Amino acid sequence: MRNLFLLSAAALAVTATAAEPAENSSNWTRYGNASLQFTQGYVSKNWYKGGESNMALIATGEYNANWKRAKWAWDNKLEAKLGYVTTRSDEYHNYMTNQDLLKLSTKLGYQATSHWYYTAQAIGQTQFCPGYKTNQPDEFSKFFSPAYLTLSLGMDYKYEKEDYLKFSAFISPASYNLKYVNDPLRNYVSEDTPLSGRIDGTQFGLPKGEFNTYGLGASANCNLYWKLSKYVTWTSTATWFSPLYNVRKEKTDGYTEIMWENTFDMPLNKYFSTKLYTCLRFDDSVGPENKGEGWGYFQFSELLSFGLSYAF
Repeated sequence: MRNLFLLSAAALAVTATAAEPAENSSNWTRYGNASLQFTQGYVSKNWYKGGESNMALIATGEYNANWKRAKWAWDNKLEAKLGYVTTRSDEYHNYMTNQDLLKLSTKLGYQATSHWYYTAQAIGQTQFCPGYKTNQPDEFSKFFSPAYLTLSLGMDYKYEKEDYLKFSAFISPASYNLKYVNDPLRNYVSEDTPLSGRIDGTQFGLPKGEFNTYGLGASANCNLYWKLSKYVTWTSTATWFSPLYNVRKEKTDGYTEIMWENTFDMPLNKYFSTKLYTCLRFDDSVGPENKGEGWGYFQFSELLSFGLSYAF
């Protein structure tokens, strides 16, 4: 839990510092938000439908710093999410993470037309804390295991309507996608080598025992900010990557990675809000042995929460 409170403190610190104007900032636009939200459910032991009590706490922070001068535009975004949920029925853990993300994205563009930019983009992401599966003692993931890096060249379309609608669509025919695991589980491990802490990279599309793999191909990503009304704001991000060449073989089987994230923010006032977060992911690079029962290569996550929220 300590990591969650550290992130919460950091998010509030970012809020305080970012709200102060910086010198020579006429070309810069800075904005963001921070939240600390809580969910709780209680079920008595004799509840006729079964179930168990649980609590969840999630801290999020987002900071944007965008620079524009003449025909040049430079957009930067830092995102952080960390959430825990209690797991009373789990044999090994009292609580586990249900949200965990550290992501930095940057893109530099030169204006070609009124809405189109020649653009270079970089996106890197990992997580803060170890992740576990229910009733399994070994770590499923951890900091820099996995880590992802995508470098792309292409065209970026931008559209804004006053202060309530912002949309961008980046299309790249030349993208480099790197997957990395810091301490992979090897094919052969000696008796004096502990398995604990080693990560099975095949769960993320890496070959068994390898630290990294990369692909060269095409990618695209879209970002949407839409203030639907005074009480509802919709933020959405969709990404896609498909390689034409992979480091492990000259031709791939045409695997695809897609992720679609949506956040609906429903503020009660300046400091309190309800948030609905959903994430749909598709990744068939993990192979048939890592398919989910009933889901195949699709993965889905959803979280509804209420608590403190502040935009700046």
